[in-house]
Amino acid sequence: MKTRVSWLFFFFVGLIQAQQITLSGTVVNKKDKPIENVNIYLEDNFDGALSDARGNFSFVVHDTVVRGVLKFTHPQFKEVSLAIDTKEDWESRMTLVPRTDAMQEIVIRTKGKAKFERAESIGFTAMDVVSTAGSPGNIIGVLNTLPGAQVAGEDGRLMIRGGRPEESGIVVNGIKVFQPYTASAGNIPVRAKFSPFLFQGMSFSAGGYSAAFGDALSGILELDTSDDIDPSRQDFSISTVGGSVAQTHQWGKNSLSYSLNYLNLGAYTALVKQRYKTRKPFSTLAGEMNYKRETTRGGYKLYASVDRTSMKYEQESSPSNRIDTIGLKSDNLYINSLYFVKLSPYLKLEVGTGIGYSKYKGDQNEKQRHNTSWDWVQKVKLSYQWNGQLQSFVGADFQFSQLDLVQRASAHVLPWKEETTQWAFFVENNWKISPVLTLRAGARITKYSIASDWNVEPRTLLTYQPNLNHSLSFAYGVFNQKLGIRSTALAEKETPMQAQHWVGNYTYTFKKHQVRAELFYKTYDKLLLTPLDQQRNHTQDGKGYARGLDLFWKNNSLRNFQFWVTYTYTDSQRKERYWAHWTQPAYVVKNSLAVVGKHWIEPWKSQVSLTYNYSSPRTFYDVDASNTAVYQSSPIHNLSLSWAYVFHAQKILYLAVDNLLGRNPVYAYQFTAPHTPPDVVRASAKRFVYVGFMWTLSADKKSNQLDNL
Repeated sequence: MKTRVSWLFFFFVGLIQAQQITLSGTVVNKKDKPIENVNIYLEDNFDGALSDARGNFSFVVHDTVVRGVLKFTHPQFKEVSLAIDTKEDWESRMTLVPRTDAMQEIVIRTKGKAKFERAESIGFTAMDVVSTAGSPGNIIGVLNTLPGAQVAGEDGRLMIRGGRPEESGIVVNGIKVFQPYTASAGNIPVRAKFSPFLFQGMSFSAGGYSAAFGDALSGILELDTSDDIDPSRQDFSISTVGGSVAQTHQWGKNSLSYSLNYLNLGAYTALVKQRYKTRKPFSTLAGEMNYKRETTRGGYKLYASVDRTSMKYEQESSPSNRIDTIGLKSDNLYINSLYFVKLSPYLKLEVGTGIGYSKYKGDQNEKQRHNTSWDWVQKVKLSYQWNGQLQSFVGADFQFSQLDLVQRASAHVLPWKEETTQWAFFVENNWKISPVLTLRAGARITKYSIASDWNVEPRTLLTYQPNLNHSLSFAYGVFNQKLGIRSTALAEKETPMQAQHWVGNYTYTFKKHQVRAELFYKTYDKLLLTPLDQQRNHTQDGKGYARGLDLFWKNNSLRNFQFWVTYTYTDSQRKERYWAHWTQPAYVVKNSLAVVGKHWIEPWKSQVSLTYNYSSPRTFYDVDASNTAVYQSSPIHNLSLSWAYVFHAQKILYLAVDNLLGRNPVYAYQFTAPHTPPDVVRASAKRFVYVGFMWTLSADKKSNQLDNL
């Protein structure tokens, strides 16, 4: 099974009834000229269309009444939301107003408010996550089909352009999340903790990101929760691996949602043969709470989640024939709050807080690892709109992390306690120099401990956009990241690792196609180095580089069908850890390809999705004095299928199959003893099959589980 926890929530939506209602119209600008490629859709629904070259659009809704919000979105125009309530065919003429700040940005929306990001970042929606085969409702899973991202089959964490998983940052409401993944042990992959439908905007930057964020050498995945007040409703789901119940209460300008989810792989692993012997099946009991309040000039959002996870299994390794008994118990708590208010028509204040707690007990044979960790992030940001051409923001954030670790092996006990802090100040200006040229320039100033020095990280982005079809941009930046909390004690003086990014991006949009090409070059300095012949001598003399090319093509020109193709080439070498000479890291994939297709089949009331992922082999080196033993993993060819059948507005049946062809690749190698062949790491099962049923109860009889997966 490629992902042990691929059981969580794969949900889709459609509104299918006997009667058909046609929604149509024309979209024009203030000069009454048609606008092409405007995205018109019903919020929280599959139904929608793109305007053609004459500005015309038309689509059919299968229902006796259409009631909801009709959205009109385009990167160069302000979004329009139109309430609609009709039992008959509906037609309208809509005028859109140009944005004054859209030249340097791509507008990213899932629902409700807009999210703005750099021209070379990629935005995606919650529907992209759940409707892409192979992603299994996992935000990290869909990133594996986007340029610059890589997810190893035996790990499950996000890696960006030759970087380690620890070098990728995940932020929620502008706050870095230190533990964004589920608990795991052995070679069982993790997945993202968060449901994609918590977020109104999701954007992925593979380099050159804003000064508002830091402490990530490779890139940033930014997630923002929805500001909208949620309507009252109830949700129920049952699947082959568990079930969930959820309730939302809405009163005035407040809403409170809470849910309880239980997942257990016992029945599934008893039916489907695994490569391990279950002694205690993987199980998770989790609860979530989401409170929102709208105020006259802003609002407040509070999200909290808690979960308890446990498992124990026996795994036989080949070719050593070693049998490992592996288990874990994990308790996690995460709290994220954001207060935002407009102090004036041009000045906005945001105050964000993130708190994380984790207690983990892991056992492998006679070895035990118990750790407790606390993380706290506090961030303040002020934004000011000077005029239509200049926007600025300043801010500061503080991070604190504490780790209490105890390792036991036989009679030996090794305790370890470490604390780290980080202070950061940032400033950034977005300046529209001319109608076709924009400049973003800023800097981040960081201090990682009392003993460390202040570090300045300049960031800049220049974008040239002569018309709506073509965009050319260049980004440069310096990015620092502190050593891991355990590595901090190894270095004589804590000096942050450093990377420099050079990124060139070209985007061409025509009709219903988008083509993107991006060249990148990164250098790394001050990496932790521990030569094999000097294992007590830890230095930060490590270096590295990564360079390559991303290609991305997305096509929406065919009726009820869309697809995208992604190719990434990465050439990366480093001197780090045990290797004092240039070596291609084992986590780097040189060539990766993804092809995603989605088709709505009207007669079958179904959406079918196919995803093909290819990754070239990775190289693994035996850790010995000679470094001459080299092994290569298998190339990865993974075909995944998903099928959503909508037989009622609030009842959805879903089927997903990962690794449809049943291929059995070697993911990685584990070296357990010097001068002996390594053990092979494979998926725990050839395929993973998921079947789920979702049912929603609400006053409007249309809401579904899209908002509360």
